[in-house]
Amino acid sequence: MRTYLAAALIAALPIAACATSAAPTAHTAVTPEVVSQTRIAPGGLYEIVHNPADGAVYIAAIGPRGANGARIARIDGASFAAGAEIDVSANPLFGLGLNSRTQTLFGTDTRGGVVSAIDLRTGAITSIGREGETPHLREIIIDEAANKAYASIVGFERNGERSPSQIWVINGADHSIERVIDVETNGLTGIALDAANNRIFGTGMSSNEVVVVDLASGAAVARWPTQSEGPTNLVFDAASQRIFVASQGSGDLTVLDARTGAVIQKVATGAGALSVAYNAAVNQVYVANRQAGTLTVVNAADYSVVAQVDAGTLPQSIAIDRRTNVVYVTNKARGAPRGSPPGTPAPEDPEGDTLTVIRVS
Repeated sequence: MRTYLAAALIAALPIAACATSAAPTAHTAVTPEVVSQTRIAPGGLYEIVHNPADGAVYIAAIGPRGANGARIARIDGASFAAGAEIDVSANPLFGLGLNSRTQTLFGTDTRGGVVSAIDLRTGAITSIGREGETPHLREIIIDEAANKAYASIVGFERNGERSPSQIWVINGADHSIERVIDVETNGLTGIALDAANNRIFGTGMSSNEVVVVDLASGAAVARWPTQSEGPTNLVFDAASQRIFVASQGSGDLTVLDARTGAVIQKVATGAGALSVAYNAAVNQVYVANRQAGTLTVVNAADYSVVAQVDAGTLPQSIAIDRRTNVVYVTNKARGAPRGSPPGTPAPEDPEGDTLTVIRVS
């Protein structure tokens, strides 16, 4: 089922081979059903989060290149109708993380090098940064119990020049940067928190590894090869002690043992495997494949592929409503080629900049 409607109009509507170990057998994986695909204005969709407090999803939408119209779109989780947008044009946001306890939405301005903290109750926005620095901020994750946010900075090494990968530790109470942790990996992109063991797992996209950072010391205490190319995002499941990694270069899902770093399984998903999410309630892993235009649904008990769902042009990010098991996927439309003269119109792409809603029953 597909509907292509600008968000401003929606409100008017009714409503490979590797060593394996025994996988968890709890829960029976079920088949997903696409219930809606809706065009979201102003387009340029990136990350998405679900808010359990109001059931809504919040989407980073930067709009057309050069248009300076970045917004956070709010979509009702029941009707899929658009609510009031949040203007973030001063600092366009790409990555999102939500503290549902404090109702603070954090976002990363990848180009401007700042983090924004948005109070969803008042609309107040606080900018968080370091004077004179414009780091390549990417992912942001939340520790609700400790009221902290962690933001990844993508470092690199090329042509003799080095920019360090880092993690900003942000105090959720006063929005200050408490610490900056240098991470010894090349191209830190995705991060996931293991709160019980006070550590962060990160993907070294250029070094093809998961790096383990001890938060007490700030040291990288382990590096685990992913046996993949371009690992980009990851999620951690504390109950099963598994790490799920999506790798763009090799187009696959890698499952690691979080205690040893051993590769448990690899699953081919699709070209440009970018984002990954896990729902323990139905024991399914979801992988958004950017180049393939699909969402792969994997049974986390036996690692079989349950379904390949059409997710639009360039699938970007995944969110899950944990109460209903509904899965939300954003995708980005194709833009004008890089290096095009200013004002070059983007190609028509009716399958792009959409929110796909998938029901698991």
